[in-house]
Amino acid sequence: MVTLLILWGSWAWFALAALCVRGIWRGKPQVKAAAAAALTLSSVPAYARFIEPRLLFTHAETILLPGASETSPSIRIALFGDTHIGIFGHAMPVERIVKRINAAGVDAVFLAGDLTYHPDAEDIPEDFAALKDLEAPLFAVLGNHDVGFPGNDLSDAILSTFSAADATVMHNRAVEVEIGGQAIIVSGASDLWQRRQDFRFSAALPPGKPVVLLTHNPDTALVVPDDFLYDLMLAGHTHGGQVRIPGVYKSFLPVTGPFDKELHRFACPAGERLVYVTTGTGMAGVPMRFMMPPRVDILTIRLPE
Repeated sequence: MVTLLILWGSWAWFALAALCVRGIWRGKPQVKAAAAAALTLSSVPAYARFIEPRLLFTHAETILLPGASETSPSIRIALFGDTHIGIFGHAMPVERIVKRINAAGVDAVFLAGDLTYHPDAEDIPEDFAALKDLEAPLFAVLGNHDVGFPGNDLSDAILSTFSAADATVMHNRAVEVEIGGQAIIVSGASDLWQRRQDFRFSAALPPGKPVVLLTHNPDTALVVPDDFLYDLMLAGHTHGGQVRIPGVYKSFLPVTGPFDKELHRFACPAGERLVYVTTGTGMAGVPMRFMMPPRVDILTIRLPE
């Protein structure tokens, strides 16, 4: 209820802004000052509601896998997630994301789940039809909102969309592939909250090849068996907090584990693990983003010699 109140009630800001402008233009000095203050203060949440969610940034970063150097062979990938297409009509359209990724000329694309946010199931094929226009291979997993935690289980509709886009779904499995001319093992885990993760596939992985693990929730790193020695985990889920006010309010979305955004070096009994968290392109909870705009990560991953 609060979410919908903010979503639709926020349009009243335009009427408020018009009244403030009128007061600034025609009012007495005290009225001018009050109107200017009201307009300034109200413009911050208005920006978070109407402007920042429609911005799309690209973040480039280089990651050295264990044993790699700045001159090691590399692959270039795009990572995005948490599109949350559904009740928030101003969420970043998939078409814009796909165009941005294609323009970057990457070797592969990784989608870290939570595609939806309470959509009508019949709209899903159209909402995500643009995925088939990706010019690089797509590897994907579902997130908690996609599998019904919370909401409806939309797995079937989304998996059909992945099939139409020729995506490789990485739920509790691994595949040996060539990305950018380099031999890679891409593995994946289903959503943590669904409680169906199964890492037994890792026992059969051949040695000597870099292993990338794709999942939705980065807290998966806390439950991966010690004998599964992946090189890099790619995840989403946190939105980078979604709404951040420096020095006042760190984030709207709680980050319960040790992972927030971007690259983390996570110490565990098996040694240091690398976990990269994309901040997402959509919204959950409130229809706002502030100081954390929608983003696609372009990662250059240096591989062991």
